[in-house]
Amino acid sequence: MSFSETEREVIFLKAVKELIDEMVNYEVFDLNGSDPESQIMFHSITHQRFFNIILVDFLSCSDKKVIGEQQSYLSAIRSICQSPSFNEGESINNLVLATDRFIDWLEQEVQVETWLPSIETNAVLSIKRIEFLKICGNISKHNFSRLSGAVNELIKIFKRNNVDIDLEKSLLVLNEFYERFHTDILNYHSSTIAEFLNNIRWGIYEYLQPEFCRSIVWESKNPPIYKYTYPLDIKNEFAKSCYWELMNEMRSVPYIRRFQVTKWLKLRY
Repeated sequence: MSFSETEREVIFLKAVKELIDEMVNYEVFDLNGSDPESQIMFHSITHQRFFNIILVDFLSCSDKKVIGEQQSYLSAIRSICQSPSFNEGESINNLVLATDRFIDWLEQEVQVETWLPSIETNAVLSIKRIEFLKICGNISKHNFSRLSGAVNELIKIFKRNNVDIDLEKSLLVLNEFYERFHTDILNYHSSTIAEFLNNIRWGIYEYLQPEFCRSIVWESKNPPIYKYTYPLDIKNEFAKSCYWELMNEMRSVPYIRRFQVTKWLKLRY
C-alpha cells in the first residue's frame, strides 16, 4: 500500500506509541525513588528479557509489505520531527529533543571489558550501544539455532576489535556475551533507556494534543458520544483507523509520569 505523508506519520506514531507502552508500564517494572534519583526495577528476569525483546523490535525496521517502506521506527520519528503534519505552537519540540537524545545515546561507541572464558579471551570491546542491545534482544527472542544474524554481527564486532573468531567460536561465546551485555549492562542501562522511551512517549502525547483538541467533536456529554474530524489527506481506511485509535489514546496521559534517573546509572558503558 502507498500512503500520504500524513497517513504515514499517523501509522508510525501509533506503532511507536504501542511499542513504548509495551515496555514502559508498571506490569514490566516498578519506578522507585524520587527525581532526580529515580530508577526502575524489573519485576523478574523474565520481564527484563521481555523488555529487551520489545526494545529490539523498536530499534529495528518496519515491514515494507505492511507500511509500504522499510524504515527504523526511530528514523521514522526523526523524519516526523523534521516535517510534522500537526505541529502547532511548537508542540513538536519535546519530541524532537527526546528523539535526538536517544539516537545520540544509542549511537555512542563505548568500551567494555569482556571476559570470554570459552575462548580464553579477555578483550576491551569498542561497541555501539545500539549494537549490543539489538544482539542481546535477538538472543532473548530466539533459540541459538536461529541466531545466524547475531553470530555474524559478533564476528564483525570482534574483528573490528582485533579479535579473530570464526563461526564455531562465535557460537561458543553467545551465552557469555549475553551474560555480560544483557544480564549485566542492560540491567545497568535499563533505567536510562526507560527514561528515554518515556520522554518520547510524552513527546508524542504533547505533540498531538492540539490536533486532538481540533479533531474531537462532542455530540453528547452524558452519555459521552464523540467523533473525530479526519484531516483531509487521510483517506486510506487503515490510516483512518490508526488516526481514530491514536486520538482516542490522546485522551489520557501516558502510563508513567516523567522521571529523571539517578546520575549514578549514567556514568558507565
